[in-house]
Amino acid sequence: MSPVAIRTSNSTIPLETGSARVWQLLVGVNQYLDKQIACLNYSSQDCQGLADALQQATQGFPQKQVMVHHDFTTQLPYLEAVRSSLRKIATSAKPQDTVIFYFSGHGIIDSTTRVVLCLQDTHKDNLGATGLTLQELLQTLESCPAQQQVVWLDACHSGGMTLFGAKGDKKIESPTSELVNLLRQRAAKSKGFYALLSCDQDQLSWEFPELEHGLFTYYLMQGLLGDAADTQGVIDADGLYKYVYQQTLSYIDKTNQQLRLINQQNRSIGITEAYQEYSLQTPKRIVEGVGQLILGLKSSKGIQHPKRKALVIEGLPPSDACQGIIKILRADGGFEVDYLFQPETSADLRSSISKLLELKDGAVLLYLRANLKVTPEGQTLLELSPTLKMTRSWLKKQLQKIPNVQQIIILDCPHVQTLHVETLHVTSLQQHLREWVEDLQMNHDKGQCVIAASPRENLEQFTNILFSTLNESRKHASGLTVASWITQLQTLAINKIKLYFWLWGTKGIIEILLNQTLFTRDSVNIDISIDCGANYQKLHDLLKAGKWQEANNETTKLLELTHQKYLQPEDINNLPYQDINTIDSLWVKYSGGRFGFSVQKQIWESLKSTKANDYVLAIVIGNDNVKFGETGIDFANRVGWRLKDNWLDYDYLNFSLDAPTGHLPFFNFIENPWRIKVLGIWEMNSMILTARWWQKCVCLFERLDNCH
Repeated sequence: MSPVAIRTSNSTIPLETGSARVWQLLVGVNQYLDKQIACLNYSSQDCQGLADALQQATQGFPQKQVMVHHDFTTQLPYLEAVRSSLRKIATSAKPQDTVIFYFSGHGIIDSTTRVVLCLQDTHKDNLGATGLTLQELLQTLESCPAQQQVVWLDACHSGGMTLFGAKGDKKIESPTSELVNLLRQRAAKSKGFYALLSCDQDQLSWEFPELEHGLFTYYLMQGLLGDAADTQGVIDADGLYKYVYQQTLSYIDKTNQQLRLINQQNRSIGITEAYQEYSLQTPKRIVEGVGQLILGLKSSKGIQHPKRKALVIEGLPPSDACQGIIKILRADGGFEVDYLFQPETSADLRSSISKLLELKDGAVLLYLRANLKVTPEGQTLLELSPTLKMTRSWLKKQLQKIPNVQQIIILDCPHVQTLHVETLHVTSLQQHLREWVEDLQMNHDKGQCVIAASPRENLEQFTNILFSTLNESRKHASGLTVASWITQLQTLAINKIKLYFWLWGTKGIIEILLNQTLFTRDSVNIDISIDCGANYQKLHDLLKAGKWQEANNETTKLLELTHQKYLQPEDINNLPYQDINTIDSLWVKYSGGRFGFSVQKQIWESLKSTKANDYVLAIVIGNDNVKFGETGIDFANRVGWRLKDNWLDYDYLNFSLDAPTGHLPFFNFIENPWRIKVLGIWEMNSMILTARWWQKCVCLFERLDNCH
């Protein structure tokens, strides 16, 4: 299970204002000059991919320095080049800065039991002089003034299993144990040191061709691109670790699950050669600190996950279970679903199929719910409507046009009928369905799954089983692979339905329901009906179109439910639960989690305190006034409502996704402290007025608590 997270506290202000710098030194080696050191496939790609991910994650930090050394850069990963970059960081970094060091390549233990990170010009016979020892790396970082340091090491690749030590022919063990010991010693000397290894002791780091990266670095990249961000959009070292840990474990488990089912399937048809499963890989964390070590902010671009399209064709009477399957595929499977009920012409069918054929990458799902009929000539046809029937040869041709996407084909054929008077035996009927499954098989690299059944009891028996298994699995955050789904279907269908399936995919996991971290907020369904006391359609449309200022104005209109221009605490406490919850959900959804009352509430919770910092002022105007006033100012600074100790007027706010997290919606419905006149003069800096304003804001957050 994933280890418990360390206690954290939030503060991105130094990085966002440029008062702190992020130093990045990234090293990756594919090809080694010494032929005795095995080459790797993806270390350089890992290094460049991580550099790109960090660029997106840190785009909100104006001060950063990036040094990248890998096979495809002008600054090759030679020992002297890497040392030079290390020295530059050690001599130039300031105490408030953050240093990130990443290495992907071979790690070897030399004859003196030192761990050596192998650079491109490292020689096996002279490791100590030609490689970067871990001791040297850690000593350099120890001399560096930067108080926050992150080290990521992917140095125990499966490709290194054939490597030998510096002396003799004895095969060496993985250097992970020594890595862990040295990093723990370094962590004990500093509260701001955070190390992450790609695997634990006695384990190896795996590379997967379908990911085009090592598994560890792939999820580092995905996490930095936004998957590991918290609800405020902040990506910190511990949150990233937990994300990488869980995803790495899940990916290997799902891959092995699929390989096991393929091996089972192959044994049933006489193929004895089995695919070997992957051994466990669990990233290892070494940390002694207690503060939050911030690595980046979620990019407004988000992650572009492969597209998934589905087509559901129902040639039988409409089924509630079928409609339930469609909803789950959309909400939890990430599919764009088209539905076709009893198409009348071949043009209708071709038009719908053509949308699937447009997909060049990702996954397609085709669910056909129809009778399978047999002609007098023995040909089987899928009856999509009284006027339209499909042959399996035509369907196979269509599937052959999309070899570069994953395919999931489901044949739900309640019973097989003959188109002539002769009666076929049940075994013969089942054989026809089996022939469809066998004929549709295509062993392309991306993977394919075909599932078919022909229940005899009622038209919806298999449909209900499909729906119930999907509906139960959607409760699990890890998603659902087709291998796991088939296992569930086999269990439920035993003694009831003859189930046929084909699964092919040794290079990539085929998923029917996605891991929840892959969803964008756009997949969330929100009820915008007028039953809740307000009409949200206009707000919905404005947010969906990205018209943030107009949406902010509309939010103010929706909340100003009294005759007064501004809400008072009693007004806020009487706001309908449904109104405030729906408004918040819409903001969170269409901003990708950057804006919304709940996002602002979490920022407030990270800032609030029980006592004032300015004790002298607290004696004069009271502890509560100073406490609320200070928190209100801190909040306004954090979300960008103040700049250089000045409150911003409404027209100067940032109405775009580039705005700081929590910047919108702006509280135009609560009178702002800098808009209050005292004796005819605009009051700008009164702590008492700021405290009163912030107390009203807190009322809103507490009302949100009641909503939830």
